[in-house]
Amino acid sequence: MSDPILVLAHIDETSQINIGAREALGFAQNLSENTGRPVECGLIGADNSSATAEVTELGATKVYTIEDSLLARFSGDNMVSAAAHIVSSSGARIVLIGRHPSTLEFIPRLSRRIDGTCVMNVTRIETINEQYTEIEAAVYGGAARALYQIDSTSPVVVGLRPAAAEAPTPHPENSSDIVELNLELLADRVRVITEATADEGPRLENAEIVVSGGRGLQNAENFALVRELANLLKGMPGASRAIVDEYWAPPTEQIGLTGTTVAPALYVAAGISGASQHMAGCSNARLIVAINSDPDAPIFKYADVGIIDDCLAVLPELIELLR
Repeated sequence: MSDPILVLAHIDETSQINIGAREALGFAQNLSENTGRPVECGLIGADNSSATAEVTELGATKVYTIEDSLLARFSGDNMVSAAAHIVSSSGARIVLIGRHPSTLEFIPRLSRRIDGTCVMNVTRIETINEQYTEIEAAVYGGAARALYQIDSTSPVVVGLRPAAAEAPTPHPENSSDIVELNLELLADRVRVITEATADEGPRLENAEIVVSGGRGLQNAENFALVRELANLLKGMPGASRAIVDEYWAPPTEQIGLTGTTVAPALYVAAGISGASQHMAGCSNARLIVAINSDPDAPIFKYADVGIIDDCLAVLPELIELLR
């Protein structure tokens, strides 16, 4: 049998897999259909029972699970050790990891531990044969694509770009082999004195609809139009770095290379020029609607629908129509 495609996921206190892991399983399923390689999944957390059932329904034929209370919080040392143990047990040479706040730390450390290599922001795996694997990745903030040739005899840890694939359709009738692994973990070298207060409600990176505003709003008060339109669309508001720096919107709503990366079904950009740093955070949206009074604004190169007009004239009209 061919080497498996292995998806790794950390299971947090919710005991569920996150959107990144679901996208990784969808990517793995597409790759499996093209190569005939089986899809396996490795789960790392304090309680993986619910997640084991979920990844089975999503197509994993074998599930490796490591459970320990020390793994409830993402800890680099223990996470890397647990992941390396799973990779060794599965024999996989292609390891997929979806978007997660800790991927930039985790993926390079894991690749070094297993004597492999890593590629970040991957959008597609082009070719797999006995000699090499060709991997396409987004570079320069998504403005270009690079094609890497990786030696197929050593493992490669692939960090997927957000929305590189859609989550697969669950099939409750699926079954999988469950492999429970044991590992002696180290006492955490990081001591948490006070837990940060978790934001309640939906998260921006998971939103299906995002309405963002930029300098075209002219002042902080007009950002209320963005919030109202997002609310009427049952979406979430976002902002460019320029207006976050001006305190028109909080940093938690910033979208872009130095903010949150989103991949919604609909992204409305009001008064945003379309600099590459901002588009790196939203270019994977399935439909981009741009509103800008400058017909030469770079954002129109990315937009599926363009409205050349003052966003302060267009937003109130859209709000009135939705009302």
